[in-house]
Amino acid sequence: MRLHFLSLWVLALGFLSSSAFAFPDTARHGYVNCGVCHVSISGGGTLTPYGRALSAEFMSTWAQEDEGQPLHGAVKNIPESLLVGGGFRSVQTYADNPRFKQGRYFLMQSDIELGWTTERVTALASFGLNINSPDTKDDDEWESARHFVIVNFTENISVRVGKFMKNFGLTIPNHTTQIRRGLGWDEFSETYNAEVNYVTENYIVSFTGIGGRPDDDEVDSEKGFAVSGQYLSLKPNIRAGGSYFSGRATDDTEREIFGPNFVWGITQSLYLQGEYDWVRVAPVTGELLEGYATYTQAGYEVLRGLDLTLMHEMKKNDRQDSELAFQGYGPGLRWQPRPHFILTGQWQKQKTPLYAKAVDGAFFVLQYWL
Repeated sequence: MRLHFLSLWVLALGFLSSSAFAFPDTARHGYVNCGVCHVSISGGGTLTPYGRALSAEFMSTWAQEDEGQPLHGAVKNIPESLLVGGGFRSVQTYADNPRFKQGRYFLMQSDIELGWTTERVTALASFGLNINSPDTKDDDEWESARHFVIVNFTENISVRVGKFMKNFGLTIPNHTTQIRRGLGWDEFSETYNAEVNYVTENYIVSFTGIGGRPDDDEVDSEKGFAVSGQYLSLKPNIRAGGSYFSGRATDDTEREIFGPNFVWGITQSLYLQGEYDWVRVAPVTGELLEGYATYTQAGYEVLRGLDLTLMHEMKKNDRQDSELAFQGYGPGLRWQPRPHFILTGQWQKQKTPLYAKAVDGAFFVLQYWL
């Protein structure tokens, strides 16, 4: 039973990024720049007042005036300078493989983000419970998963310093994907970074110096840098570019990861997005390994706020291997019936070297964001 639970826990952990959810597919509505709606230029995390308004207008099936604002707009005259984020998430998982068949429901995330912004400076921090294991209350600890300061030096140039996720590839909310967990960038993998962004109407260039986790010797993190560049287009609605990462882990293993990514709003209802990364790993002992991780998702909005999706992903740790390390595909959905509430589901057929046949995995997430 313990083995069954641990397998489900590993399965569920990455389905839930903390409060740093982002939906790059909003490019189909003409919002190809994530910084329009989010405090972070790379997307995810706390929404700006403008982002809250768009969430109600474009992403919710039903919404009343000001319902996307903090406390559903019940409290008037909240200063626009005050930033509020975070929320709560619970998950129902299901796994069916030759070893076991089991489902489980539990709380996955509970935190709040607070910040203050001016024309030049923004400061923001999260406070929440790190739920290491739902069955072990002693493991729960209060922590700040993200905290940073952004300084806007000019209209185009900004600097962010603090603890946050590195700017690389697509900022999708599903951390179990091969472009997130498969690359070692799972839940709670924020590091201390210094990021410089150059933003124009048609281009975004970001450089991130990655300092790892000097505050916690028990965390195996990487130090290095990442570079990301994006081209933004409104006719058609496309965001396309690439990312490069170079880092050295605590055990002196060196990695390079690079590749293109894109979001294409084919119509206001239909979109396609993908990321394809080449991975080079140079361990302290052993030979250089070269592999890849891919992610492709198509989605269609059947009615406002309700998207049906189809996803495919692959991972190969060593290109000389005859078998893939992972291959998964299947349908999913995302529904935001009203502002602040998001329902997400995914079913996936998974093929790994562990099993002779493909196995099933699924999850359903209920989220309330502040």
